[in-house]
Amino acid sequence: MKHGVRNCVKEYRKAKGWTQDQLAENIQVTRQTVIAIEKQRYEPSIGTAIKLSSVLECSLDQLFWIEGDK
Repeated sequence: MKHGVRNCVKEYRKAKGWTQDQLAENIQVTRQTVIAIEKQRYEPSIGTAIKLSSVLECSLDQLFWIEGDK
C-alpha cells in the first residue's frame, strides 16, 4: 500500500485567520498551489514546506506526516 504525505495546512491557516490568498502571498506561491496542498492533491517541495512551517509557526512534523503514521 502506498502511503502519501498528509497535512493540516488548512487548520493552521484558519487558526491564523488568513485567507488562502494571504498564505500564498506569505510563502510566495499561487492561491491555486495553496488550494492543491490543502486538498491533499499536491505535495509541496521541501522549500515550500519549510516556508509553510515558518509562517504558520509550527514544526514540519506538526504540519506534515505520512498517511498511517498519525
